[in-house]
Amino acid sequence: MDTTEVGHIDPTIAQALPQGAFLMTSQADDRCAGFLTQWVQQCSQVPMLVSVAIPRGTSIEPVLRDSRHFAICSIRPDDRVIQRRFSHAPNRVEDPYVGLRCFTDVTGSPILHRCRYYLDCELVGHLAMESDCRIYIGQVLSGRILEALESSNGNGHANGNGHANGNGHANGNGHANGNGHVNGNGSRRSKRSIN
Repeated sequence: MDTTEVGHIDPTIAQALPQGAFLMTSQADDRCAGFLTQWVQQCSQVPMLVSVAIPRGTSIEPVLRDSRHFAICSIRPDDRVIQRRFSHAPNRVEDPYVGLRCFTDVTGSPILHRCRYYLDCELVGHLAMESDCRIYIGQVLSGRILEALESSNGNGHANGNGHANGNGHANGNGHANGNGHVNGNGSRRSKRSIN
């Protein structure tokens, strides 16, 4: 290490931090919005909270403020359809959900049938720092794995740290609940198809 480089940030560190392909969705009345982000992180176990970073000025922000809820859909990195639909200019007029099969869970936010797993969240706070992104904090009310996930422990499941384990599902305290859903507050509403 060169100690003369005080305050230097090695750019490879950012690549080593947890990242993924996620679609953040929200709906308020007849307005639906979605935004692709790589930065979703669990930030509390009881209750289960997640933080999501998105750039300032995106079209989903006013919908988040009005609805006070959102869903996080994990998408496959090679899903070109979702990348094309939600990577365009933030003020696009077309509805990006047209032709995509979606359903809703507790909050009413759109959830893609083609996602790997989802978290349905109530917005409980946000941070507006002097940076290019804002951070939104959501309490996970429900969630489900929709397709098998890869894991580094060799059995196809993540292990018990608030993520999916033995049966592929977790609840608000980070333990398997056996019913295939994440239940942060014990409540559950029937799924409704919106497309």
